[in-house]
Amino acid sequence: MRNHFKNIAIVTKAGNGEAATLASQIEAWLALRDIKSWTLDNQVHSTIIDIGSLKPDMICVLGGDGTILSVARKITCPDVPFLGINLGQVGFLAEISPLNWQEELGAILGGNYCVSERLILSFKIIRQGKVIKEGQAINDLVIHRGGLARLVRLDMTLGGQKIKNIRADGLIFATPTGSTAYSVSAGGPLVHPEIDAFVVTPICPFLQNFRPLVLPGYEKAQVTIQDRSAEVMLTVDGQAGYSLNFGDVVELKRSEKKFKLISPEGLNFVQKLVQRKFLNRGVGLAQQITQDFIGT
Repeated sequence: MRNHFKNIAIVTKAGNGEAATLASQIEAWLALRDIKSWTLDNQVHSTIIDIGSLKPDMICVLGGDGTILSVARKITCPDVPFLGINLGQVGFLAEISPLNWQEELGAILGGNYCVSERLILSFKIIRQGKVIKEGQAINDLVIHRGGLARLVRLDMTLGGQKIKNIRADGLIFATPTGSTAYSVSAGGPLVHPEIDAFVVTPICPFLQNFRPLVLPGYEKAQVTIQDRSAEVMLTVDGQAGYSLNFGDVVELKRSEKKFKLISPEGLNFVQKLVQRKFLNRGVGLAQQITQDFIGT
């Protein structure tokens, strides 16, 4: 059987003994199939994982969805697809079970897989006309209040249209991949991960008819902080946070790069939603909401 991958980088969750043990097992298993592999640890405080010189054709991440998000932002070879072996909870991105990884990885090496190409959001923080921070988000960018329970005031420009004096707990800018995370908890829509679009979801807007928006990927967004007294933050993928000052501008747009994710052939997106209980198979939406509300 011809292997579709010849050089595999294995990245483990930092300080996780289960991930380290599994990585050793996978390396030995791959060596028997004449596939080169090497293991790196996703160091918590690192900002870059430089594996470009190793020229992998797959990055296998051992951890949960959060580990994949962290590694994907740090990696230096963006065109290489990711495969996740789930040592976490949800497993929307890390789909391979650690209990039967040999069977599933073997099928993928034999060509039974698909690659999903997904939108990434890039951002810049501009302070007094200068870019002080820039980066990318796989899941979402959240502009929100800090430690005190109070509203923040924001101005936003979408597609050239200014929306002034937004008062809310914050704004979520979610990729389709991130639409199943914080955004859906705040009332945002579920978006198929391969659609070229992003979602803007307000967090508890005050006295405003502000509903979640789905915008085409080519649109750009700009948010200006208009609150002098509140602590305001920008959080990236729920993992990295940056303080924002009055007058700071956050610019967001679609990245030129794509997040490529390997999945075993089988479940489609809707089936995954049902499997993870985002949708209740065979139950109408109104009935599902009622059941969720009364707990039956």
